[in-house]
Order: sequence, then structure tokens, then C-alpha cells
Amino acid sequence: MKKMKRSVIFVIVFSIILVFSCLGVILYFNIHGLSSKLSFKLLGKNNIVVDVNGSFKDSGYKASYGRENITKNVKVVGEVDSKKLGEYTIIYKIKYKMITKTLKRKIRVIDKVSPEIKLVGGDVSIVVGSNYNEPGVSAVDNYDGDLTSNIVTTNNIDNSKIGEYEVVYKVKDSSNNETTLTRKVIVTDKKRDSQKIAVLNYHFFYDPSEQNCGDGNCENINDFKAQLNYLRDNNYKTLTMKEFRDWMYGVIEIPDKSVLITIDDGALGTGIHNGNKLIPILEEYKMHATLFLITGWWDINNYKSSYLDIESHTHDMHKERMCEGVTRGAQMLCNSDQVVLDDLRASINVTNSKLAFCFPFYAYSDNAIRLVKEAGFELAFIGGGYKVSRNTDKYHIPRYQIRQSTSLETFINYVN
Repeated sequence: MKKMKRSVIFVIVFSIILVFSCLGVILYFNIHGLSSKLSFKLLGKNNIVVDVNGSFKDSGYKASYGRENITKNVKVVGEVDSKKLGEYTIIYKIKYKMITKTLKRKIRVIDKVSPEIKLVGGDVSIVVGSNYNEPGVSAVDNYDGDLTSNIVTTNNIDNSKIGEYEVVYKVKDSSNNETTLTRKVIVTDKKRDSQKIAVLNYHFFYDPSEQNCGDGNCENINDFKAQLNYLRDNNYKTLTMKEFRDWMYGVIEIPDKSVLITIDDGALGTGIHNGNKLIPILEEYKMHATLFLITGWWDINNYKSSYLDIESHTHDMHKERMCEGVTRGAQMLCNSDQVVLDDLRASINVTNSKLAFCFPFYAYSDNAIRLVKEAGFELAFIGGGYKVSRNTDKYHIPRYQIRQSTSLETFINYVN
């Protein structure tokens, strides 16, 4: 009897185990079958590199069960801060009909951009025996910000010997991107620095056979040609602004008979849109000049010529009587620092040059000069009526104003 009971219990237990085993097998194959029908994949790459301050856009994902699109069931966890260096993980999870699948995408935010070093001025010339004074240098990085204090400066200047030397600036950012910039320093003798040249300043040009011009700054083209005839007949070199800048900084030598011709504003007779008197004459004589253009007032394309350089006369600050108690009241002298810098940078964007700047109405202040330097200009021009040497302050460069009343004899006295 006991043996029979044991047999019955055994059969029952075995049957239960068998049933559950079968159920397990059925469930396994059922789930496996369900799983095989569930398709889940990431679109795009699983490992992505993003530049810092750039943008990360998820390439997306796709999920389906058989022919059924179940992408909307996917849950995404994780964020990428592209403004912060590091490694990020985005997790994509779907749960459908007892099936759960998880995918991951890794994103690395890196910085590959090297810092930018900015020099105040450019190459420098000093007289033998005098000390080299650093004009100024700064560094900024797209991620780390101001790195000026991290700049490592080295130089091989021997101010006791005439020659050409270098000052080398290096800076690294937190991602180990490095930038190197070099300033050339010329040690010269006093004789070379004693050379003086005239910088001439014009405004408007007109043909008296076609029109009258009552402004004292108007230049009769016949008088202008007579002046250029004198320069040509006496073997004067008319400098480009790059040549003048390089001479001022001691990078090159120029003939004793050299002159820099400048024109302010960009108004009457200076471009193809307002009479076109200046450019044809320069091209006829093959002589160079520089136009200080108010870039926000006229299109720079009106002044295209290989004989005419274009530099800044502000973008939109050529306005007089704007400041109380300030000489000539030029607007540049009483705008906020940020407004002035924004204007100067807008002008640079048009001219694509930082070689030279001309103060409107010859009006300047210590603060205005500081802002011109901060914007990156290497020279600045005023009035003054005397000649320029390498010892002249590079941000107070004087000019002789050529007016309608200027005789040829006076012109000759200026340039000689």
C-alpha cells in the first residue's frame, strides 16, 4: 500500500515537472519567436565625435515587429552637452510583447581648435642700444576663453647688434592644442631711423570742365595731375599702405624720395559711382594711393583698382558735432567702448585689413587710440602737417592736407 502511494506521488510530481518543462519550452520558443520578429537598430554611427560648441543631432533609430512600425515605443535616456568636453552615452530602450531590447550610442565632445594669438601692432623696429618694449599680445580660445596669462614668450633679441630677431609667442589650451606666433624685431642704426617722408591727404576730386565744387577740400584733377607729374619727373615712389607699414616697423627700406598718398571718405570723384576721377588718373600714372573708406556708406566694390588700397575710416562713425565738450565733437569720441569696437570690426570685415585706420575729422583721444589698438589696427592717421619718421608714434601719423587752395609750390615744399 505504501509502495503504491509512493508510486502515485512520484507520477504526480513527475507529471507536474513534465508539464512545467513543456510550458517552459513552449514559452521559450514563443518568446524566441517573438524576439526574432522584433527588429531594433540605430541609424547612423554608434560612436560619434562632436566638436565642442558644435551641435549634436541624433541620427535616429528604427523599431519594428514584423511589418508593424513600433518606433514610437522607443524610450531615449541621456543628453549631450556639446559645450562641455567629455564622453556621453545615449540609451535607447524598447519593450514590446514581453521582449526588451536596449541599444547604446556613445558621443565624445572634443576640442580640436587651437587658441588664437593676437599681436598689438606687427613687426617692430628699435634703434641699436635701446630696449625692446613689448607692444602687447593676447590669446583667446574657443573653449577656455582668455589664455593671455598662459602665453610663453621667448626672444633672441640682442639690442647691441644691428640685425633681425624674433619674439616667439606660444600658448596651449586645456586640450593640448598649441599655437605659435612670431613677431619680427629689427635692430637698426640711428641713420636709418632719421629718414622722413610726407603723407599727403586728399578728399574729393572734380573736373572743372564738367562741374564746380565749392568745398575747400575739392581737388581739381588738373592740379592733381600736375602734382603727380612732379612726383614722376623727380623719381618719387608712391607707397602702398603695406610698404609704408613695413617701413614704419623697420621691416623694409624705402627710397629717400618716397611719399604716401591718402584719400579720406570715398565721396565725390573717388569711385565709379560718384564721378570716377581718381582711379583712372592713378592707373594712367601707375601710382599708388590709399583710400580711407567709410565702409558703411558706400560699396567697396566701387573702388576696385590695383593702384588703390582700401583701409578703414570707420563703418558708420563719420559724424561731427556729436559730443559735447570734445574737440570737433566726432562721434567716435563719445560712443561707448563696445559700440566703437563693434563699428571698427564691422569696417574690418568689409576691408579685410587691419593695416591702417584714419580718425574722422582728425579727432582722437587716448581712449579712442586704445580701442583702435584693441581692434587690431597697426597704424592710425591724424592731421598735423609735418613729416613722418620711424620714430613717429604709429597711432599719431601726421598728414599734409591738400586743399583746393594748395599751390604746386606748396605741394613741392611738402614732399621735399
